[in-house]
Amino acid sequence: MVLLRLMVRIPLFCLWTLVFLFQMTIYGFDRLAWKILRYDKKTRYVRMGGCARTGLCCQTLGVELPESWVKRSWIVAFFNRWYAAVHNFQSLGPPQGKLLPLSCGYLRNGKDCSIYPYRPKLCREFPQLTLFGRVRLHKGCGFWFLERAKLGSFDESMQRELHEAGRREYLVSEKRNKQEG
Repeated sequence: MVLLRLMVRIPLFCLWTLVFLFQMTIYGFDRLAWKILRYDKKTRYVRMGGCARTGLCCQTLGVELPESWVKRSWIVAFFNRWYAAVHNFQSLGPPQGKLLPLSCGYLRNGKDCSIYPYRPKLCREFPQLTLFGRVRLHKGCGFWFLERAKLGSFDESMQRELHEAGRREYLVSEKRNKQEG
């Protein structure tokens, strides 16, 4: 009886060890790719703020594909099926420039994520910083960007106030539009 339990636990331990080693290998290659692509370099802008849970970024996701891939319909179809199967993202139509427009299938009531603690890496890292500029955000988004040189200065507090005022104004106008519509 004890020998049988031990025989069952050893293969299970070996399987968990293999899974762990596989995940660590993927993580190591991911870090190596970041180093090679120079993503460890400090960017000009710093991401500030936090998720306001408005759902705007979930309603209109844009995954950037290389221009040569967008020209091939079978590659676009593959990525549409991939994101549908892996992340439950639905296609919103053909590519717009280099962006593949998608919408999240886990969105409830137009703004709440039903899997927020377990959301994909793409969602968790939104908005990702770019090396040479800043990401354009939806109006009403809780995130905003500040130049690294202005951190801790009066400009930072002014930018924060402007961002919050613009966000409040957007949310009031959205509420008014919903009541009229």
